[in-house]
Amino acid sequence: MRGITENAGVTRFGAAILAYALSFGLTAVSRGGMSVPGAGCAYVALVMLVNPVVNSRFFDVKAAVYIPLLIIGWINIAFLASLTIRWRSGNGRAFRILRTATLLMIPFCWIVFYNEGLYPREGHVLWVAGMVLALFS
Repeated sequence: MRGITENAGVTRFGAAILAYALSFGLTAVSRGGMSVPGAGCAYVALVMLVNPVVNSRFFDVKAAVYIPLLIIGWINIAFLASLTIRWRSGNGRAFRILRTATLLMIPFCWIVFYNEGLYPREGHVLWVAGMVLALFS
């Protein structure tokens, strides 16, 4: 019985990672006639971490707009770091903290969507589902 349970966990984790990877090729957000794939969103979020224009305006009047942009740049990094910690150390305290932090970062995407007038699409839904399933499998 234990082997069946372990295989199911591996299968769920594999499906979660596959969904996470596929989400980067699907449309993640759209506005009007424009649509952006998940890879484009990930690239923009990562660039926001190192872009000096955003960092120089961090304490501007619109800091409430830029803080979510900076936070979403860390989501994929925190997710991959949490999986690495889980793989190396198991379900320890560090993994549980990083898993919680990753999950708490996701709603900041929705703040950015609202501020930018973007609509989440199938890539975003698959991205979130893949992360949640991977973190809890």
